[in-house]
Amino acid sequence: MEYAIQIEDLVKIYGRKVTALDGVSLTIEKGDVVGYLGPNGAGKTTTMKILTNLIRPTSGRAYINGVNVNERPREALQYIGALIEVPGVYDYLTPHELLTYFGKVYGMSSKQANQRIDESLELVNLSDWAREKIGSFSTGMERRLVIAKAILHKPEILILDEPVLGLDPRGMKDIRQLIGQFHDQGMTVFISSHLLGEVAEVCKRVIFLDGGKVIASDSIENIRNRTERRAINARFLNPLSREDIDRMQAIELIDNIETVGSTARIHFDGKPDTSAQILSKLVSQGFAISSYHMESMGLEDFYLSVMGDNEKGVR
Repeated sequence: MEYAIQIEDLVKIYGRKVTALDGVSLTIEKGDVVGYLGPNGAGKTTTMKILTNLIRPTSGRAYINGVNVNERPREALQYIGALIEVPGVYDYLTPHELLTYFGKVYGMSSKQANQRIDESLELVNLSDWAREKIGSFSTGMERRLVIAKAILHKPEILILDEPVLGLDPRGMKDIRQLIGQFHDQGMTVFISSHLLGEVAEVCKRVIFLDGGKVIASDSIENIRNRTERRAINARFLNPLSREDIDRMQAIELIDNIETVGSTARIHFDGKPDTSAQILSKLVSQGFAISSYHMESMGLEDFYLSVMGDNEKGVR
C-alpha cells in the first residue's frame, strides 16, 4: 500500500547530545485525519519539519505519497500544504497581495492565481478582508490566512503544527470546521498538538509521542471506549467510618477507594457487570446508598495516564 505519509526509523539528533526523535515510525493512509499528540519538546515539530524538508534527519526515511522527501523534495513537496509552528505574516500586505506572491512561487498564471485566491479566502471565511491590511487581523484571522496560503495550490496532504495554539474558543471552532471541510474534500490531514480533547473533535486516529518515541497509537473510538467507565461515585446516607472503608476495600472487585465524608469514589475495571456486582455486595453488607453512578475518565485524563506510564517505563 502507498501511504500519504510514511516514516521509517526516523532519528534526529541536534548537536551531540539532544535526541529529538529516537526511531520514530508511523503511517498515515490517504484521506485520513490523524492527530500527533505529545507535550512540548516531544519531537512533534521536528517530525513536521523533516516531512516538509525544512531540516534533514540524522537517519531514517520520510515519504510523501511514496516519494522520499529528502532525496526528491521538489517532487514530494508538490503534494503538501503546511503550517509549521506559528508563522509570521507581513502586516503591511493584504491577503490578496500575500497570496498573489505565493501564486507566483507555485508557478500559477495571474488568472489561475486570482481564481485560487478567491476560492481559498472564501473557504477560510476571509473574502471580505481580501484587500485589508493583515496588521488589523486578529490571531484567529491570521491563522486562517496562513491556512489559505497552505491550500492555495490544492495540495493532497495538509500538515498542521499546533494550528489552534493561542486561539480563543471561537478561533478553535473555526479551525475545527476548516479541518472538517478539508476531510470532506478527501484531503489527508496530519495535525500536531498537545491537546487531546481538541484533536479528538476532528481526528479519527491519534499517535502519542513523548521523548522522541512513539509510545501509543489508537483510534479515537477505541480511546473513548477505554475511558468510558473507570470509577463509581457513591453517596451513602451516613458518613463512612474507617471500619466501613476497610470493609469496602476488602471487596475483591474494588481496586481502591477515595472517600470524603459520606461520599466514595470507587475505582474498578470499568465493566458494567462489575459495577452491578459491587452495588449488590455493598447492599448485602448493609450499606445504605442514596446515589450510585459510573463516571468517565475523560480524554485528557487518558492522555495524562499514557504520558505517566511512559515516564515510569520507557524513559
